[in-house]
Amino acid sequence: MVGIKRLGILLLVALLAGIGPMVANGADDVAGLINEGEAKLAAGDIDAGIAVLRRATEQDPESALAQTRLGGALVLKQDYVQAIETFRVAIAVDAGNAPAFVGMAIAYLHSGDYALARAAMEEARRIDPAKGADIDKLLAWIEQRESGAPAAH
Repeated sequence: MVGIKRLGILLLVALLAGIGPMVANGADDVAGLINEGEAKLAAGDIDAGIAVLRRATEQDPESALAQTRLGGALVLKQDYVQAIETFRVAIAVDAGNAPAFVGMAIAYLHSGDYALARAAMEEARRIDPAKGADIDKLLAWIEQRESGAPAAH
C-alpha cells in the first residue's frame, strides 16, 4: 500500500510539473532532474539515479548542486575516481561548496588516500565552521587510521 501511495504521489508531481509556465526554465528542469535522481537513489536504483544526475549536469554544467549530487551517487556506486573528479568540477563551479569537499573526502577515504581526505575535510571545516565538531571526529578517525596503518609510500 505504501508503495502504491508513493507511486501515486510521484505521478501527481510529474503531472503537475507540466502545468507550470509555458516557457521552461532551465534551472527548474535541472532541479527536477536532481529531485528525480535523488528519488531513484533513495529507492536503491543507483545506476538510474546516476543516469538522471548526469543528465542534470549535462543540462547545466554550472550547477554545483547537480555536480555534488552526482559525486555522491558515484560514491554510492563505489566509483571513487569518477566521484573525486565530479566533486572537483562542483568545487570549480563553487569554491565555497562544503558538501562537495566532504564528499571528496569520503571518496578519498575509500580510496585509501588519508592525506587528501584530511585536506578536503579541513577545507570543509574552514568553509562551514558550524560542522566543525563532526568534521573533527572524522579527522580524529583519519589520524588514528594513519597512525595504526603501515606507511602507504
